[in-house]
Amino acid sequence: MKKTPIMLGMALVVIVSLLSVPLAIPDNVDWTTSGQFHLKAPALDMYVSADRKWFYILSKGEIAVYSFADGKIVNRITIDKAFDRMIYLQEKNSLVVTSRSGNALQTIHLKLMFSTSGLPYKGSEHAPITVAIFSSYQ
Repeated sequence: MKKTPIMLGMALVVIVSLLSVPLAIPDNVDWTTSGQFHLKAPALDMYVSADRKWFYILSKGEIAVYSFADGKIVNRITIDKAFDRMIYLQEKNSLVVTSRSGNALQTIHLKLMFSTSGLPYKGSEHAPITVAIFSSYQ
């Protein structure tokens, strides 16, 4: 008599699990790959910036900075090889890396540098001074 509730419970679990699996995957789903790049070591942690423009990948000895707009790694931040965890602080625009083995913590403040490359310009391309005029703020 005690086997009946157990069998009923197992049957219920099987039925619920079968109902939660989609019956078919649509064949009209299309996908592509992009942004493949090389890391010097396996990825330990990763975060996306608050504005969704940058992707930070922590690996042993560095943080690779991937630009979604450029589709490539645009910078590499060298750090101690002991750091193995990372978080992104949106309100400070900073990365905090920690080391479980070395009991260490380091904060890396990120600063956006304005680049005029690829933008329209007047005058010499190699002028010593660049004046940027923003006609609209977004």
